[in-house]
Amino acid sequence: MNLRQRFAELLQIITKNIPEREYYVQLGFLTTLIQEPFYLYGRPGCGSSLIIRRISSAFKDAKILKLGKRQRQLPDNINDFNLVIFDNFTPNDELSKSNLQIAIHDHEKNSIIISGDQKPESALCRAEVSDQVTLTIMLPENISSDALCTLLQIHGTENNVSIPSHIAISAEEQAQWLKEIDKVTLSPNTLAVIGKVADTCSSNGVYVSIRRWIALSNMIKAIAFLNGRTETKLIDTFFLGTSIWGRSASNSAISESYRNILKAQLYKNTPSLLETPYNADDLLMRVNHLVHSSNNLYESKPFNGEQCLAYRITIAGESVPLYAPLKYIETDVSFNPYNELRQIEKRVVCNYHGTSNCTISIDPQVRTSGLRSSVNQSNAACTKFEEFGTLPTYILRENAPEIIEEKKVLRDTLNAEIKESMDRETANLVALRNTYKLFNESKDDLFCFTQMFNAVQSDIKAQFDNTANIIKTIKKASEVIASFSNNMLKTPNLVGKPQAKPQAQAPQAAQPSNAEK
Repeated sequence: MNLRQRFAELLQIITKNIPEREYYVQLGFLTTLIQEPFYLYGRPGCGSSLIIRRISSAFKDAKILKLGKRQRQLPDNINDFNLVIFDNFTPNDELSKSNLQIAIHDHEKNSIIISGDQKPESALCRAEVSDQVTLTIMLPENISSDALCTLLQIHGTENNVSIPSHIAISAEEQAQWLKEIDKVTLSPNTLAVIGKVADTCSSNGVYVSIRRWIALSNMIKAIAFLNGRTETKLIDTFFLGTSIWGRSASNSAISESYRNILKAQLYKNTPSLLETPYNADDLLMRVNHLVHSSNNLYESKPFNGEQCLAYRITIAGESVPLYAPLKYIETDVSFNPYNELRQIEKRVVCNYHGTSNCTISIDPQVRTSGLRSSVNQSNAACTKFEEFGTLPTYILRENAPEIIEEKKVLRDTLNAEIKESMDRETANLVALRNTYKLFNESKDDLFCFTQMFNAVQSDIKAQFDNTANIIKTIKKASEVIASFSNNMLKTPNLVGKPQAKPQAQAPQAAQPSNAEK
């Protein structure tokens, strides 16, 4: 039995019949193994005493000093003991407070466990030992219904466990392992995560002493060592993203930040995965528009940074302009136009339905109030729009040579974008596949926080699936544009009969403008 197998069996025994608290037991055991003090916080009846008994049982013939209501006097030399437990600690008791300060200051070759039902930020600060306690383990107050049923089934059975002597940890073994743990190398990835977590602590006003950072890094090294590695991995840092930082606000801020830090480190060689996903649907829409649209020259004007078709409609007795981006003409895409304030007008929906005639639908509420009734539009999205009218578009010239030339240039531009995006997304897909495979190799690692592991794997898989869909859409765009030729550009592909002068077709006085000259 190698060391990893031994610890796997040991962890299985000490976490038996403690549903939804297994990782807390493992984390407490790991901290005890490297002889670092930790605070176990939980309300009465949450299982803290059971967890302490399980952790203590893992050490062979351990000399245990338990200070609490019965034993309050601190021995002359606490280093005669392997494990010092402060049970139900309260800083209100001056003797207990003094004993804890002495124990933490003088301990050399023993582990210290502090348990209490007072919040860590209060208990440890008032005891003046917050900088010396490596981490806080906060036991959840509630459990799921499934875990509760499991506990009810085993209620009344023996909760104490017996550790076989061949896997229990002797003091000599522990001392030797500590020397080996010290030799483990912190990988560049691990150091990068630690550094970014430290930055997060600083920006959120969480003071972490250098001594504490050294202790936390030793825990990371210990996880690697017990998994049979001489160098740490990203997965060894998972516990930094859990509730070990004392204050609830600190835990929330650091935990949220840690997930982003971890994600950034995972995708450091493919930074585009950290950006907004490439909009391949927009690419396909532009390609389809290029291939299937006519060569008409429409009356348009620059507005809000792009060429737009200008319309004017009358709602509630008020004439207001709307601006539809030229890229949507002759497509089947529904979109919100711009209003006169250069904002996206979410209360109006337009669609050309593959023609040059713009169909307009509006939010029913604006029929009586008008579009200018509120500068700040409601955030509540309208779920049902009413048809308002159809407005034709003024065609300046059919099969215009300048449009044909523009479309040739656009074809070349789109081909270049297709190649660039295909190369990038294919590289991303390969990187994601390799990352998933590499990360999956650690799924059975000791001290792996399963909840976070599953979340990371799910994120990688979601990124992979999304990238695969993006590539599929890019391929479709490539196939569509491949059929495009200069001959097709020269062939008129009229969509709807051009109008000499547009006339409004709306139940109210909706009037298109000739580009609002």
